[in-house]
Amino acid sequence: MPRRHLRPKATSTAEKPSLREVVRNICTRNFNIVTAVNLLVMTVYYLVFVIGTGYVQATYGASLSTAGFTSGIMVIGCLAGRFVSGNLMSVTGSRLLLLGGLSLYALSLALFFLVGSLPLLFADRLLTGLAVGITGTATIAAYVIPAQNKAFGISLFSLSTILALALGPFLGIVLMQHIEHATIMLVMLIVAAGALAVGLLLKNPPRVAHRLHPLFELNSYIDPRVVRFAVVPLIVFLGYGCIQAFMAMYAAERGLQAAASVFFLIYAVAALVSRPITGSTMDSNGENIVIYPLFVLTGIGLLLLANADSSAMLLLAGVFVGLGYGNFQSIGQAVSLSMVTPSRFAQATSTFFIFMDFGIGLGPYIFGFLVPHTGFEGMFYALTITLAAAMVLYHFLHGRRVRYV
Repeated sequence: MPRRHLRPKATSTAEKPSLREVVRNICTRNFNIVTAVNLLVMTVYYLVFVIGTGYVQATYGASLSTAGFTSGIMVIGCLAGRFVSGNLMSVTGSRLLLLGGLSLYALSLALFFLVGSLPLLFADRLLTGLAVGITGTATIAAYVIPAQNKAFGISLFSLSTILALALGPFLGIVLMQHIEHATIMLVMLIVAAGALAVGLLLKNPPRVAHRLHPLFELNSYIDPRVVRFAVVPLIVFLGYGCIQAFMAMYAAERGLQAAASVFFLIYAVAALVSRPITGSTMDSNGENIVIYPLFVLTGIGLLLLANADSSAMLLLAGVFVGLGYGNFQSIGQAVSLSMVTPSRFAQATSTFFIFMDFGIGLGPYIFGFLVPHTGFEGMFYALTITLAAAMVLYHFLHGRRVRYV
């Protein structure tokens, strides 16, 4: 018999807390600490994406594809970090794992100054991604958010990732124009050390019942109950991976470079404004009322990208893409956590992000083959069709199973 999600209806006599009270309950000292840590870590992570390719080409004379692999290998490392950290958290606890991930992050950035060859740089970037994956899973916001405000709290926490998505590339572009790469790396190392210092302020995180999971069992790292749902974000984020990988070339082809430089800023603003609303709506009415519109908004964004012939249309696409993809992450994570008990939060979180990150990495490889034959326009149309298929898949895998009593 399929598993049902039963949500009690709120009684008419129940007095709902005000928004100020909800925010006060969520934004505890520990919540603010892990949110600040996440902002610092992810800002540096996205900054590396911006400056890395040009540096590898200029320093090692590598081809564009080889230079781009330095970013891809960070994603691989991030996937590996998320994969192992779920079980590690059950063994070490969230605070120790967080501090370990932050220490590894700072170490990987420091090791850059000892790198003298391209293979060593690949290894160092893999280590950086591994640290990001571990730190991302170890940020224990899921454990310090009141259960009744889980989606809203995660939306607030994930605003730090969206802000980093805008801040990292912006800083990268500005710093590249004024200082050398080694100096930028030193700045990033200082920021990483600052994140570790902030992490040390974390005190007495709530203890979660856990047991030691066998190291060589898949169940120790991935929760089977979340896998069925996680297939959907894997397919959905194929499109985001393509946008991230091909935006520069797409904009150059259409003479929209100036608009493309602020595309992700528009994306971030749209996500920042809407995430608290979508999170609160899910807490009150369930995930379906949020997720189905997100599919529609994302589809509109992809269609606008397929037909963008002006800066205004490209930036409008950024708004819709930000509303869509920008909310899929927080809502999808909240849905994943709702499917498990607190003792499996780490595995649920790692499962969701493993599938999501895999989709981001896989998208450019799959749909990139279409570009020589259909152009970017045809690629975005194909992604729109794929998104529609993902919505149908969501309905049968999860949406129709949500019930209210």
